[in-house]
Amino acid sequence: MLAVIVEILLAFAINRLVGTPVQWAALIALPLAAVALLVLATPPGVEPAWAPPPEPPAVAAHLDASLLAGRLEDAVHDQSRYRSRVQPRLAALVVAALRRRPGLGDLTDLRDPRAATELGPRWHAMLTDPAATMPEPAVVLALLERLEEQ
Repeated sequence: MLAVIVEILLAFAINRLVGTPVQWAALIALPLAAVALLVLATPPGVEPAWAPPPEPPAVAAHLDASLLAGRLEDAVHDQSRYRSRVQPRLAALVVAALRRRPGLGDLTDLRDPRAATELGPRWHAMLTDPAATMPEPAVVLALLERLEEQ
């Protein structure tokens, strides 16, 4: 509606000011009315959302077996690496496996008594005790096989 009004006003102004015939004035005013319509129909500028970029995840979201194997290799020589790198990732892997079992879908971490019951005291201590040391590869393999079979 506004574009039609602008077209009529421009055609009238061109006709009166320049003295062109009405048909030519309307034809000349048509592109000017289209530009006016675009200017009037364009929404106002959007304010940018000034927010800092999101923090990268603190822990790897995907537990890759090759990464775990490399960390196990490093942890053999340095027990603090076991406690800081391998133990938390191994615990996350075990929690994910335990959640697939019936009745444990809401398990959040290994501090839950149901996790201690399912794992047994030896493996539960290996995964939760802050003073735990790097177990033998056969022990880790036995734990992982036990989790996969159920």
